[in-house]
Amino acid sequence: MNEDPLGSIWITSRVRMGVHGKFIRWDRISHILLTAYSVALLGFSIFEPHLQSTKFGPYSFEISILLSLSILCTSLVVWGLGLNNKARDHRDCYLALQKLYTETISNDEKISKYQEILERHPNHSELDYERFLFRKIWIEGVTVSTTGGPSKMSKRRALIYLIKELLWVSMISTIILFPAIIVYILYAL
Repeated sequence: MNEDPLGSIWITSRVRMGVHGKFIRWDRISHILLTAYSVALLGFSIFEPHLQSTKFGPYSFEISILLSLSILCTSLVVWGLGLNNKARDHRDCYLALQKLYTETISNDEKISKYQEILERHPNHSELDYERFLFRKIWIEGVTVSTTGGPSKMSKRRALIYLIKELLWVSMISTIILFPAIIVYILYAL
């Protein structure tokens, strides 16, 4: 096994690898959703005269404005988040950490280089680390070791992690479905 004086070079590289994948997925999903909402707006605009006799009829102009603003705001938010750039930064970080992990240099040099790499790249979130631990310990059944011994994830900690993930997915789903929810509310009126 390679020398890891901090016990966290390998772990940090794997967490950053997972974060890279997460940002790539979010970037792709955001582009697909923007395209889908644009097509929905186009379809709604084309068929607007046919909707006049439905419950949507009196609100068709307002719904078109709402969909247009949703697409505009969402595209600005997606652009502002810079998901692709964040993914690239995390990829560069985990590649540098993997290279450092396999280098045959002194522990002091590894620690110094490790700190330099971390200073150049964005950090991952606590939830990203918890996701890594949950996947390794609970799903794959692997022991994750550091210089301080094996990392543990109790049932309580795993449950708290799952609740955080569920809340996160619920919030993102609500944001994604917001225009559809508004249209449904208008239709129910």
